Amino acid sequence: METFRVVMTLSLFVAIFILVQTDRVERGVAMLGGAVLFLTLGWIFDFYIFQEAFEAIYFDSLALLFGMSLISNVLYRSGIFHALAFRAVGYSRGNRLLILTLLILATYTASLCFNNLSVMVIVLPLTLVLCQSLAMSAAPLVAAELIASNLGGASTLIGDFPNMIIGSVARLHFDDFIVGMMVPCLVLLAVLLLQFQKYATGASAGQLDMEAIHHSLAQLSPQHASSGRIEVDPYLFRVGGWAFLLSLAGFFLAKPLGILPAMISLLAGAAMLVWGRIPRNDLFSAMSGGDLLFFLGLFVMVGGLQAAGVLDLFHSLIVTLGGTQSTTTLLVLMWLAGIVTPLFNAGPTTALLIPVVKGMAHDLPGDAIWWALSLGVLAGSSATLSGATAGPVVASTMARYARELPRDQRRIGDLLDFHGYLQWGIPIALLFLMISTVYISIIAA
Repeated sequence: METFRVVMTLSLFVAIFILVQTDRVERGVAMLGGAVLFLTLGWIFDFYIFQEAFEAIYFDSLALLFGMSLISNVLYRSGIFHALAFRAVGYSRGNRLLILTLLILATYTASLCFNNLSVMVIVLPLTLVLCQSLAMSAAPLVAAELIASNLGGASTLIGDFPNMIIGSVARLHFDDFIVGMMVPCLVLLAVLLLQFQKYATGASAGQLDMEAIHHSLAQLSPQHASSGRIEVDPYLFRVGGWAFLLSLAGFFLAKPLGILPAMISLLAGAAMLVWGRIPRNDLFSAMSGGDLLFFLGLFVMVGGLQAAGVLDLFHSLIVTLGGTQSTTTLLVLMWLAGIVTPLFNAGPTTALLIPVVKGMAHDLPGDAIWWALSLGVLAGSSATLSGATAGPVVASTMARYARELPRDQRRIGDLLDFHGYLQWGIPIALLFLMISTVYISIIAA
């Protein structure tokens, strides 16, 4: 019976993810449907009950996602990101290497605190217009930006959802991630810049068309699309800026004050609902409603896998390969996460492995086990276009942009597909894993 439960639940889990990855069903609906199926099977075969499903949900992680998404939305609608992007482009004056460096650093910095997809929505159109102006292939630069957004997200507690899950389960705070993750991520960022600088060589085809760039950025901002001009909304900037700064201060003070970061994020999100002037029609997307439903269903499904005994197999595999050496066990975990993440995406892989890591953390003192998981997921999410949430969206946007160009201006380098991305993703992921291996070996010694 136990073998039957393992095969049945694992097959269902994989089938649900195939539906999600092929976009045949909306991802939030698919995961909630999967959660219902897991509960139904658990009730029929007597291995998973509603109380266990409820306990499997990491509400702290959902609260962090809720609050930070709303702050990000208010600041996005203020136009401040668009204005800063335009200023950075003007500063570059068409220097290819400087443009590549500025865009990668800007993507990394913004991703420290804001959702990766939101950051790429701003950076991508700017990058495409710039590359068109400079007769420069866009695909390598966009690939570098995707990886930089993964690095920024992995550097902090609130940068991406995998770290939000890790932080809520391990009871880690904002400053813990700064100490444990930002240092290795900055090293990996330097490696990324060195790897991609060769794509910025060569003379530009002409001067930047700043008016076209300005107009392109304005089209991204709903309140400025009609006028075609970028103007920062002072009220939204003030409200969103204060909420962000106070939340950031709260995250730093949460540990000494004994406050959960999730509570700070939840309060900030509630404040944005009151003062953020979010249009009713945009409220669901502003709070990342689809992602909230997706991960709600995912947590329930992972709880079902644990109840069925599937996650015990992962635990046994890590322990068997790791042997009696704690450092080896951590490295096996990290590399396993790096291999699984390209298949399931960063957030789902973290949710899948969290119960396993939580069970192992008692025997491995310190926080190294959490950094091993985070670094493994980071490398895996950078390996393939589907490893990170923003990847498929970026690819479809680039294809749409290329179709709108005149035929004589279209270049192969303006497109980014799954197979094309692998030439950058696989090597950088392996580099990340090797460097992270050194880092984990040092802190685990």
